[in-house]
Amino acid sequence: MPIHDPAVMVPDLSRPAAPAAFAEAAMLSLRPLFGATRAVLSDRQRGRPGEMHFVNWPSWCQAHYCAEVRARDPIRSWLDREASENGVTRLSDLLPAARRAALPRETLLADSGAGFVLIMALREQNRIVGALSLVRDAGLGDFDERDRGLALALLPLLEMAYHGVIARAAATVPLFAGNDLFHALTPRERQVAALAAAGHPNKSIARMLDASPWTIKNHMRAVLDKTGTRNRTELSALIGTQRHGGDAS
Repeated sequence: MPIHDPAVMVPDLSRPAAPAAFAEAAMLSLRPLFGATRAVLSDRQRGRPGEMHFVNWPSWCQAHYCAEVRARDPIRSWLDREASENGVTRLSDLLPAARRAALPRETLLADSGAGFVLIMALREQNRIVGALSLVRDAGLGDFDERDRGLALALLPLLEMAYHGVIARAAATVPLFAGNDLFHALTPRERQVAALAAAGHPNKSIARMLDASPWTIKNHMRAVLDKTGTRNRTELSALIGTQRHGGDAS
């Protein structure tokens, strides 16, 4: 099915810049293409296993997943191995034959009316920063090669949208209240500081903020000078302390 307007894939920029909002927007955009009725986003920006965001699931599902399923979830194992080169797979492909046949009867899926899962790994500089799983009801059948090919075609656009969400979220994080070191930063330097502390290299930050790597390098130099930190590790520690109120007086 052709995509006549790629803009429908991009989350509504008037909504809060957060992974949960991205998951909801992506679900609305992709539902008619894949016949998916719900979605799960694993937000892995800060490492594995990441925060989970469930879209259109019964309220009990997230707690049940975290308590009973996550430790043995083959999707998590796939992501922890840095997934595959193409970044798209089906849950049924990750299971041994015996479990594959029983997939629609898996407790979490069956009890919620779900049946089949298509997973798209979202990368930034060869590092997985998120994974969007589209879920079909059991009666609709598993995702096929056409679905997989469409997901592969849409994956770069999804990644671009998710990177934008990460950048906008970092730009609005109130890192700096009550700290004179951070008040000395310009608004753009604060954006750069937040993204650097989240682990993004200069090239990624430049792409997120639509700036040149040389400009970002200068911003980083200014951030380190103004905060009295020597490197990104020290900057990240300082920001982490500030976020959690450890240096409040």
